[in-house]
Amino acid sequence: MMLDENSKGPGRREREITLSGLRTFVAVAEKRSFAGAAQALGVSQPTVSVQLAALEDACGVLLLNRRPNLELTEAGAELFVRARLAVGRAEEFATSAKDLRLMQRGSLRIGMSTPHCALPIVAAFMKSYPAVTLTTTIGNTAELLDQITRCRIDIGVMTLMEPLASFACALVSSPRLLVCMRADDPLARRAALRPSEIAGRPMVMREIGSMTRAVVEACFEADRVPLDVRLVLASREATKEAIAAGMGLGAVFENELGEDRRLIGVPFATQPKPHGVYAVALKESLDIPTVRGFIEHVPAGARTPTAAKSKGRR
Repeated sequence: MMLDENSKGPGRREREITLSGLRTFVAVAEKRSFAGAAQALGVSQPTVSVQLAALEDACGVLLLNRRPNLELTEAGAELFVRARLAVGRAEEFATSAKDLRLMQRGSLRIGMSTPHCALPIVAAFMKSYPAVTLTTTIGNTAELLDQITRCRIDIGVMTLMEPLASFACALVSSPRLLVCMRADDPLARRAALRPSEIAGRPMVMREIGSMTRAVVEACFEADRVPLDVRLVLASREATKEAIAAGMGLGAVFENELGEDRRLIGVPFATQPKPHGVYAVALKESLDIPTVRGFIEHVPAGARTPTAAKSKGRR
């Protein structure tokens, strides 16, 4: 692939976009270091610098900002997935002559806001492709979507209010939202609760950006009652501990309640639709074998959410 000659100045030599240049770009972007990319590629650091500069020259755009931190430019972020795809296809072609089985090597970066939903899929994927190296990170939905967009992770398993048209989204499960309370709360034996029935009770909530909070806010808005947030915590485990300590009511999805005998979960009477847990990736990434392979494991890896433990059953 070449730049149009008309885009070149007089006397400039036309440069080609080479596979080695793309491989260097991908390595630098993933390692966020010229030295780390050089070590990963088995070349010298000056070679990495020269190859990246040549690729930028051939593309006619700056792909990486060097200072103050090494980061993808807007153009670099847009081209990174395509570069990784091109490198992945070339490597797949090279290795297929020796081994026809797909994914005998490779890597996959997975983000999770719901580890209890994601890890069964991860386990099934690892069993099918034991040679693929996996790395994981934890974050809320907003953080994971940002990391996917910036190509810092390949796929995220997270709760969404609805599938996002700009991403590839595969439904994992559709757990109900529960009002979480102490087991000795007078409301603990109710079959279901409307937000109006708990209006005025102090609420312990997740941070803004958490989809649990977004779904709770949608429930209260639909019932036209105010949400009295008294305490904000950054994890579901901290939220459950605060509820158990008597600091207020909270909310969890039914597959997050666990076996804590101190707590009861009562379903919200109305549930926003079609919220659920989804495996999410860039649409362009579906052509990357490891990403496609993970998505294909969603039906096999997903588990049916555990029914809410309510009405005093323990």
